[in-house]
Amino acid sequence: MRQNLFMNLPEFSPQRFHELAARIDRSLNSHVDHGGREFLLAGPEIGFLARLDRLVRLSQAAWFKPFVVTDSIFRDREDATGSYGKNNLTDWMPDTRTAHPNTWSTVAEEMAYILNVMSAHQLLFSASHPATGQLLLAPHLRLLMDVFFSHPICMCLDRDINGPVDLSGRIRAEVYNDFVDRLRAAMRSQKSLRHELHNWNLGSRQNDANMGAYLDGLFAERPSLTVLHIRLFHSKERLNLLTASAADLHRELQTLRACRTQFFDRLRRKPALFTVNPGYVWAIMPSLEGGYDLYLTLLFDTADLQKVLDDKVVEANLIGAVLRDHADQIGWYWVTAATEGKGAYIRSDQNPWVYGRDAVHGEVCASDALRRARLKEMLGHLAMRRALVRLKDEPLGEYFGMRERKARASRRSVRGGEKLR
Repeated sequence: MRQNLFMNLPEFSPQRFHELAARIDRSLNSHVDHGGREFLLAGPEIGFLARLDRLVRLSQAAWFKPFVVTDSIFRDREDATGSYGKNNLTDWMPDTRTAHPNTWSTVAEEMAYILNVMSAHQLLFSASHPATGQLLLAPHLRLLMDVFFSHPICMCLDRDINGPVDLSGRIRAEVYNDFVDRLRAAMRSQKSLRHELHNWNLGSRQNDANMGAYLDGLFAERPSLTVLHIRLFHSKERLNLLTASAADLHRELQTLRACRTQFFDRLRRKPALFTVNPGYVWAIMPSLEGGYDLYLTLLFDTADLQKVLDDKVVEANLIGAVLRDHADQIGWYWVTAATEGKGAYIRSDQNPWVYGRDAVHGEVCASDALRRARLKEMLGHLAMRRALVRLKDEPLGEYFGMRERKARASRRSVRGGEKLR
């Protein structure tokens, strides 16, 4: 019995992995200006990588061929005039190959479907596309691409599985079957692939598990949380990842990380805006034509937040000022306190494309299992961003994190502790 490469490795449901790929696709293949307008790019369809991940896993789950190919022999009769002027009947038997998905196995049938729709996503397989050279795929997807470009399948993608591919009479379904056989052989020959996959996925899966436990802990301590998602830019001038140098990208990422650190440090010291001890989850996400951005989800105790909002209303009334919306106050605080006026922000509740139209905003009760699960799934997409695809030459460092469970000691208390020693 052959051993499955993915045996004992945790796996998300295909639906969740598909949603993850769609979110990464939207992040990488879009450009957002500082006014919040989004422009979709004609980049490779990264969302289809989830299908390719599924294809590799299915190829390891069973050893059936995705397509059944049969030889159909047709008998026909043809009139011919004999030497005595009589009509003779001549038999001839043309040989025609036909194929259909292998319905004997649900695994094989799903593989057949994925192979049959690959032609609609040829941009992803185009080595000439400038974005392709910027992507670093997971180890098993890199191996799939290596096999793809060294196999005749790369020259004959088409929805017509019965179409001929050469003078020998082979049809596309036979090429697709052979590609799966070649992929399986390549997977067996890569002895270190399981270890590479484990290392590739380890950080992302730990982030996802820790984030789930973190949210559960917050809800265990509070009857409800108020959720605010905001996308933060450290500069209105954006770098293009396809044309910028690696050194420039590294500097931009370091600048964003420095702004993030300063913002979180200020957040701890400004309870009049952020409440006493808010939770938060953050992720650094890249865009092919927009550099790196900070996605931040703030998790306020609803009762604490209401007190802050009430105090703000009283303060505004006393001085006769127009009170800015709380989310805009936080966004503006990022611009002024963390970026020295150079940055910008986008509110997710006003721009549904940031997290999708079914995103969870506002109050979430601890007893609301459905909205809690959806919130966890949303943030899981940020935690798992690097599980599917990364950018080449991404600098080392953290790309995802949460608030520390214990607040960091202030500088004054640390200095005082040093005097006591």
